[in-house]
Amino acid sequence: MTKIARGRIRRGLAILLTLGLLTTLAGTSTASAATRKACKKGFARNKARKCVRKKAATTKKTTAKSGATTTTAKTANANKGTIKLGVIESQINSRGQAQAPEGKQMGQAWIDAVNAAGGINGYKFELVYKNVNGDPARALNALKELDKAGVIAFTQTDASVLPPLRDEMTKLNLPVIGGQPYTNEFDWHPMFFQVQAGTGAGTYGQVAAARDVGAKHFLNAYCAEVAACATSVGKTKYAADREGLKFSSQGASAVAPDYTALCLSAKNDGVDFFQSNGLNFANVIRDCSRQNYHPTYAQGGAANQAVIDAAKGENVAGNLFEFGIFYNGPEVQRFRQALAHTDQKVEDGTATQSSVQVWLAMEMIGAITKRLTTTGVPTRQQFIDTIYTIHHEDLGGQIAPQDYSVQRPGTGKHAASDCWTEHIVKDGKLYHMDTHGQIVTKLTFICGTGAVYTSTGPPALG
Repeated sequence: MTKIARGRIRRGLAILLTLGLLTTLAGTSTASAATRKACKKGFARNKARKCVRKKAATTKKTTAKSGATTTTAKTANANKGTIKLGVIESQINSRGQAQAPEGKQMGQAWIDAVNAAGGINGYKFELVYKNVNGDPARALNALKELDKAGVIAFTQTDASVLPPLRDEMTKLNLPVIGGQPYTNEFDWHPMFFQVQAGTGAGTYGQVAAARDVGAKHFLNAYCAEVAACATSVGKTKYAADREGLKFSSQGASAVAPDYTALCLSAKNDGVDFFQSNGLNFANVIRDCSRQNYHPTYAQGGAANQAVIDAAKGENVAGNLFEFGIFYNGPEVQRFRQALAHTDQKVEDGTATQSSVQVWLAMEMIGAITKRLTTTGVPTRQQFIDTIYTIHHEDLGGQIAPQDYSVQRPGTGKHAASDCWTEHIVKDGKLYHMDTHGQIVTKLTFICGTGAVYTSTGPPALG
């Protein structure tokens, strides 16, 4: 073979080797790209770099006696269906004034946030809303409509319409979870599950707030038009006697154009703490100021910018059945986020305690749903049975610990939260306070009424 021929062969072999190497590299690059490509949901790569379906994860459980280990498959959180929740609301208050549908908006904001996060325990939620405008007959019809719609529980922003519903609620096995707490059924009726203080503890707290700011004579000035206002008299007298305060009570019209006579009576009696329950707060302060009468004021169930604006230049302190709408601590940041999705604002006073009350009711419903063991949408009885498993639940610090296990049928007891919050105005702002009247920077609950709650009927103090 000539030298030229040998050279041509060597060059040919070199070309073939180069082409083979490039092909191999190209194949490797293609394989690497395929390897880097993500597997579909529910698949993972095996040792051969192929996508295969994931196996169910397992957990190991060791028994205390034998040390034996059992393996249980973890299954995905399946979609169990949609739970329907009701909201009964009045868009007209006891004075005939229009008010915003806070319950509807806050209930929907909670549901939207929960559903967007994937639901709770495999369940999504749907809101069924009824506006009853303070009419008991309309409220009874609304309750029946909630029943037909398949609602398993409801909440509300108008406790005044609840007493006429209680027998029908028992018949339908349809419970109310929290909401506006200003009716004593929350302290004894088996279909009423309070989330914050019931009317007994919350009303007691009105006098306790007076005690904690050093008052000596407590006046319960209550609206004459709403029966729930008058029921506060027995409780506040009990609290005043127990706390060593002098006590007075007087009814007046919620829509009275002038409260001068009431102010003069209180001034002459030496009242230094004026609790306004359901009255026109701005008019009360206006007329008392004209008589040079300046007690410490409180407005039952309300503590927001409107209260501060009405009482400028006056001393204001009081209590609430739940945390104040003005509070902005770490425990309530999810509430603040939900509130931002409604039309109500804290800064201008349009957001009231109704938003807080419905939020807490929805949060408790969420806590109950977490404990459901049903595989589909629960019946009302299954939901109620699960309510009874709630023990020492504080909703992440948003409420005083609540225990519904004591309300289980046959116990003769009723789940009553014996705690409330107290607040004071300082430098034009509302703050929570402790039992010494001092401002606190965290959500603080004050407890201890001395009352005993049973499920046999309205409490003696009602």
